[in-house]
Amino acid sequence: MSIVIAILIFGLIVFVHELGHFISAKLTGVTVYQFSIGFGPALIKKQVGETVYALRCVPLGGYVAMKGEDTTVIETPAGHEPAVEEDTQGSFLHAALWKRFVISAAGSVMNLVSALLILVLVMLPAEAILVPEISGFMPGFAFEGEDGLQQGDELVKINDFHIFIYSDVVNALELGQGKPYTFVVRRNGQKVTISDLNLEKNIEDENGALRFGLLFGAEEISLPQRIGTAWNSSLSFLQMTYKSIGMLVGGEVSADNMMGTVGITNELSQRVKSSWEDVWYFVAFLSVNLAVVNLLPIPGLDGGKLLFLLIELVRGKPIKPEHEGAVQLAGMLLILGLFVFVTYHDIVNLFA
Repeated sequence: MSIVIAILIFGLIVFVHELGHFISAKLTGVTVYQFSIGFGPALIKKQVGETVYALRCVPLGGYVAMKGEDTTVIETPAGHEPAVEEDTQGSFLHAALWKRFVISAAGSVMNLVSALLILVLVMLPAEAILVPEISGFMPGFAFEGEDGLQQGDELVKINDFHIFIYSDVVNALELGQGKPYTFVVRRNGQKVTISDLNLEKNIEDENGALRFGLLFGAEEISLPQRIGTAWNSSLSFLQMTYKSIGMLVGGEVSADNMMGTVGITNELSQRVKSSWEDVWYFVAFLSVNLAVVNLLPIPGLDGGKLLFLLIELVRGKPIKPEHEGAVQLAGMLLILGLFVFVTYHDIVNLFA
């Protein structure tokens, strides 16, 4: 049952993304031929006006197909076949540049907005949260003092990692192991930089686990602070997504560590068994990830479309559709290959 719920939740994230494209297309006068969740043969399909709405059998994404796109792969709704090639009314390709830009970006914007709303709802019941302010030090911590860290220091940055919420402290310390740390803290209203702190995870807690030696406390929060924490969590998710992409491109992590739809569904199903709060927190994180990844300037993604639109803006004229189509197709094939690779590793890790 948890797997079914996980698939439905994953489908909801995709639905929100495609809904952004759909609504923006409708509002800007572009004809939408299809609104599909999933790929492959349709399980449920209904035409309403000019649009076919479909739920398809492979729940791995979705798409909004608009007039003016490749009609060889778009099922044109009955009664709305293009009459002649010059029929440009409602065509995405012939819409104003700003309209195409809005439509292409709207899916990711919708995911970011939905993530923020989810985080606000998750935070509403919270009475207290862990804060990135040092409340003390474990015995044996060697970097306390005037030239080091002090109780009451509010952490602003660790190395190149901005501290928005407490979990950023954990991530920054873990990722920075093996090299000296540079801390930026807010102390008595002033920003203070402490460099070359050779922190190591070598202090045992009462359970025998190794820690860095920093202690943090919880703080009661008001309703405005809960909303602020939701906003900071969104910023934290954005930062973590960009950092992860940078580490992947820089070879700091292997592509084997990437998680695809199978891995995400499995992760969601595990969280369903533990806590719904944890589930929705993870959904917000996934929504931010989907938004950021889709905005990457890679052909086949929304960011690829935005890149071509920026080139058109600079050139003063669009790239020929057949040329753009060939590049987008090549990008989609590469993405498909990556999807197969990641799915394979998801399945291997699942059985392992």
